[in-house]
Amino acid sequence: MNGNTAAAGIGADEEIATIAGVAIALDPKVMSPKMMEVLRAARYERQEARQLVNHLQPGDRVVELGAGVGFLSSLAHLQGKAAHIAAYEANPHLIPTIRQTHALNGAAAEVHNAIIVPSPEVTSLPFYIRNDFWASSLLPRPPNFIEEVTVPAIPFAEMLERHNPTFLIVDIEGGEADLFRTVPLTGVKKVLIELHQRVIGRVGMKRVFDFFSQRDFHYDQMGSEGSVVLFSHVLR
Repeated sequence: MNGNTAAAGIGADEEIATIAGVAIALDPKVMSPKMMEVLRAARYERQEARQLVNHLQPGDRVVELGAGVGFLSSLAHLQGKAAHIAAYEANPHLIPTIRQTHALNGAAAEVHNAIIVPSPEVTSLPFYIRNDFWASSLLPRPPNFIEEVTVPAIPFAEMLERHNPTFLIVDIEGGEADLFRTVPLTGVKKVLIELHQRVIGRVGMKRVFDFFSQRDFHYDQMGSEGSVVLFSHVLR
């Protein structure tokens, strides 16, 4: 057992998957067999990982919305470029996993169990947890969720003021269409986002692209792969 593993509270018989240099403990309490197989095969968030490594710049302040198991926030730390990293995750059961992943990889990052919302009037929201954690979302349909929890909500503008991010990473299972309507993007240079057309539809996709275009962000072809899209500000 190495020092990081011991510090993260990993037993000698527990399994560790490694993806792009990031160590992740496999935990059947929060990971389905399908999810653990994806992690073992290093297929988890491959597109996002490639583009994060390619486009993270020295001094970037990174905020991840939808942190999952803490993989991308740990990967950002391992690049040695980020000045600040914060991870937001709605699923409360994943918060210990995120912290454990950060500990395994020596990652210094803030972790928050919260949903980022456009309006300060919303203080909490129901969140629907599914067997495969990546399918958990704000949407009760399809009705195959295993638990409904109430999660604190933090206004987008408050998140911006708290972290002053330059690089946003967003994977919120269709919530992007409602989030990116009126929120400010002061100081943000890049947004790496997974778009979920099967959830938000063609109208939602157009709305997201229009939002970024109206704020002088362009579809960055060099940083986009399929549903994972990089929007870069043309002037910053």
